[in-house]
Amino acid sequence: MKMSELNSAREVEPEPEFRCTACGLSENYDYKGKQPPFSKLINMSNDCYVMKDPFSPPNRGQFLILGSDCALCRRPFCQATDCSFFYIKFYCLQCALQNINLFPPQLHG
Repeated sequence: MKMSELNSAREVEPEPEFRCTACGLSENYDYKGKQPPFSKLINMSNDCYVMKDPFSPPNRGQFLILGSDCALCRRPFCQATDCSFFYIKFYCLQCALQNINLFPPQLHG
């Protein structure tokens, strides 16, 4: 194997980045989906952007959910209440307000 091939094999791909469409929150994430491989007891109902919890000891399976894609526009949004809304699925506030009829009257506010 040539030296350039060794260097290429050692290069690590950059972690994928989550960026909230509404507020611009940006963070690298470790997994996108419903069941993070580093926390086997968790099965989420929606695909989420997940990162290992940087504040907990390694190999504990603790994680943070950064956000999810809006069920309607499919763009990524963080979990801040100014950015998204959860009712069975994640919705950005813009889509939720434009489609208020999709939600029970008790949630209209």
